[in-house]
Amino acid sequence: MEWHTPFRASGNAARRRRVADAVFRINHLGHWPAGNHDSVPRVRWISSGIRNALGLVLGFFALPWCLSLLIASIERHAYWPRFPVAVGVGLGVGLILIFVRRQNLLFHTFVHEACHALLCLLTFVKIRGVAFTDGRGGQVDHDQADPVRTTLIAIAPYTVPLLLGPALLARLWWHQETAALILSGVCAFLYVTHLHGLALNIRLNFWGEQADLPRVGRFLALVLIIGSLLLLTTGIIEVLWAGGAVRQGLPTHGG
Repeated sequence: MEWHTPFRASGNAARRRRVADAVFRINHLGHWPAGNHDSVPRVRWISSGIRNALGLVLGFFALPWCLSLLIASIERHAYWPRFPVAVGVGLGVGLILIFVRRQNLLFHTFVHEACHALLCLLTFVKIRGVAFTDGRGGQVDHDQADPVRTTLIAIAPYTVPLLLGPALLARLWWHQETAALILSGVCAFLYVTHLHGLALNIRLNFWGEQADLPRVGRFLALVLIIGSLLLLTTGIIEVLWAGGAVRQGLPTHGG
């Protein structure tokens, strides 16, 4: 997801040097007018300040709201999910696979780039190409977009539950007993794998100038990731715990 400002080549060597100096990348702020190369650090400093300020605003207002939703969901629902055995098996299998099997990097990279591509489609940004490899990363090339859309595209693999989301929706709308039981286990399993994939994504993309999180802004990215994780966990409880043994229905003892 890199954009290069187009310039027409010239036969004059000095002009070519000026053109080369004018071509630079700005982290998701679009293109800056061609000019002195000294302006690059200033633009990056301004970009970093804007992102950190936005991260502070979201951290102070959005994260407490997301946390309150999670706490309210925990207090409102059951001690146990509707299908505790299925959920337990799903969580257990997911945890076992984390420790006994090395993650498939080709599949991981495919899901990562698919999230980028999905947000391109949802935000009406034209995709120019998609590439993914086994252990050597991947890339989604797309048209230049405004800062909001480029940020949404860049942060997508860290906030969008590409596999878990459809499973949760299916579990929400499919009420047949056997199907609901199976989907409960699948959702629990995919929740664990989502967390594992998220941890790997952050580890691989937290450092490096061309990595996703530095482009978004590490602080802003962490705020967005934490907020999305709180909302996703709330969704898991709302879907899988609905219909379980509610608190008010549990037996009480004492005087």
